[in-house]
Amino acid sequence: MELDEIYKKLCTLDIPVAYLQFSKPQKLPFIAYLEAGTEIQGADNYNLYRRTEIRIELYSEKKNPDLERKIENLFRSVEIEKDGDTYLKEENMFMTVFSFETIQKMED
Repeated sequence: MELDEIYKKLCTLDIPVAYLQFSKPQKLPFIAYLEAGTEIQGADNYNLYRRTEIRIELYSEKKNPDLERKIENLFRSVEIEKDGDTYLKEENMFMTVFSFETIQKMED
């Protein structure tokens, strides 16, 4: 799954979405997504595929189970993990983190 496909899926939720960060403060709820790391693997000194961890961060005023389920349903085709909720006291908001891996074949 490419980043543009992830972005398009997240935009269907009708809340602000940005890669990594926004250029100005947003009204809650909003989503930031990013590549959290990439591992390139192969054999015989030849790179064959790229494994990338995608991280989706949902920021909200309070716990939002309905919106969390919508995010889970958008990515039913991959094995998605949800971390525990974090309350960001200084920001006065909750952060819920989802993550999954994408695996892409390396192009010649």
